[in-house]
Amino acid sequence: MEPRTLTMLFRRAPSRDRQRDHICYEGYEILWPDGSPVNVALDAFCQHGQRLLGLGRHLAGRPQQLLDLLCFPLQSPDDRLTRVPGHRVRRFFLEREHTTGRLHFLDGTATDTVFKIDRDEPSVLQWIGLPSLPDGGRQWLDLAVRAAEVPAQATIHSACTATVSSFSYDPTELVPRVVS
Repeated sequence: MEPRTLTMLFRRAPSRDRQRDHICYEGYEILWPDGSPVNVALDAFCQHGQRLLGLGRHLAGRPQQLLDLLCFPLQSPDDRLTRVPGHRVRRFFLEREHTTGRLHFLDGTATDTVFKIDRDEPSVLQWIGLPSLPDGGRQWLDLAVRAAEVPAQATIHSACTATVSSFSYDPTELVPRVVS
């Protein structure tokens, strides 16, 4: 199955760092490739989130990095783990309660990652699959992150143009499709 992919710019934002219940969160601005803010409530990640996203490895001391977030919807928790060579893949489930969807680890532990239909951008919600999930429903998925392909010698702005131009847009779908 082909993944649903979002390309986003992660920019380190130390002013958003915080600690809650002995858990340290590292702050980030999450932006579209053109630099405009993504309307989503995620602005900091715990150690597990940072490792899943590979933020330390991908940023490698840089203040920002363009990343592809890959979501592989599954039929059941027993599906074979998706392999993305050279990248960490983690299994989660999204559970919907009314207009909210929360990610949970494989063992059922709830994460702090919550998506809301009346708050978050439609393309982000489509990427994670919340709109099509019935109330009380559960969607298993594998998530992976990779550095977005950026042409050599490109600035973030020109990389964004290249990334965006490689997609076709159908306004009825809300999610760009990769054009081969």
